[in-house]
Amino acid sequence: MKKKINSYIVPFAVLKPGEHSYLFSVEKELFTDNNYDEIHDCQLKAHITFTKNSAIVNVTFHIYGTINVTCDRCGDDFDMEINLDKNLLVKLDSIVHSEEDDMISLGKDEVDFDIAPYIYQYIVLSLPMQRIHPEDKDGIRHCNKEALDKLKNLEVKESSEEQYILNTNKLLQHLKEKPLNN
Repeated sequence: MKKKINSYIVPFAVLKPGEHSYLFSVEKELFTDNNYDEIHDCQLKAHITFTKNSAIVNVTFHIYGTINVTCDRCGDDFDMEINLDKNLLVKLDSIVHSEEDDMISLGKDEVDFDIAPYIYQYIVLSLPMQRIHPEDKDGIRHCNKEALDKLKNLEVKESSEEQYILNTNKLLQHLKEKPLNN
């Protein structure tokens, strides 16, 4: 994550022990500022709860809404639903700042916590490898029919090298079945 977005900074120093909830609107700029162009637009909310004890804060992320992505099947854009929950443990007053998978240790001089990298990372890592239009209640995908029809009509032509290999393999198979008489 290269940019800090001030609207995602939580002042840990002023949080008293107990539970604190925040609601953030996730903006498209979170992705464009990080040169991630697979998400074209978004309508996302991040409900984040901080449960602070004396030296540990449990951060619970609930991120929900839609993102606009391109369908890998037909090439049209569509809105994909996102609904994910993640937990992060933040240890306060550590000697040095360190990060692991689901745990962060903040140094004694760190009083603010930037949650933008975590929101970004959780959303991007939650995306499926293949993104296709979801099925409606009747089990029908609403891919661009015209694009799918054009793809069906495309014929893959073999290169001359592929044709040579195919013919050689056929000849070898024929020779195995009917050897030449010497």
